[in-house]
Amino acid sequence: MRLNFKVFMICNLLLFASSGAWCSELTIQAENITVEDGDTLIISFADGKERVQLMDIDAPEDTENAKFKLDMRRTGMDYDTLFSLGAIATQHLVKLITGEDSFTLQYQPEKRDRYGRLLGILMDKEGVSVSERMVLNGYAIVKPTGAENPAHPYHALQRNAQEEMRGLWGLLPKQAQLWAGASLKR
Repeated sequence: MRLNFKVFMICNLLLFASSGAWCSELTIQAENITVEDGDTLIISFADGKERVQLMDIDAPEDTENAKFKLDMRRTGMDYDTLFSLGAIATQHLVKLITGEDSFTLQYQPEKRDRYGRLLGILMDKEGVSVSERMVLNGYAIVKPTGAENPAHPYHALQRNAQEEMRGLWGLLPKQAQLWAGASLKR
């Protein structure tokens, strides 16, 4: 029994150490942030630029790339309609960034997604993540990989945005639903 407790405590300590202790945090001036699309930023650091994927969210693409083509096939939407969804989401993220002076970026330098982007959480001066605002305002959805976790706090925000027809849900409701449904099936 004591051995199991020790193993339990060691596992918890390792989990705690791996979750936040290795996280880097920087203050980034808004002028050093460029929006690539509705869920990706390009951030200028002292030693160069990095692409940063906003954690926990997915937004429609606004450039023709592999994901855009896949979304076209999955949804059956034409190029212009799908591009419009992405452009609207991207413009909303631009508004969120330009409306602030600085942000706090939390990231793990050694963790990257399959496209080589850093995974990060960008917090505004109120301590709210930009990802959360994108979902709350109806311009992004909970990342499909987070869909397995129904307790993710963004799920309630997403449902609320849909019900209140905010953002894409109000502007292009059928297309937003079609895109979101296809994205969740990945």
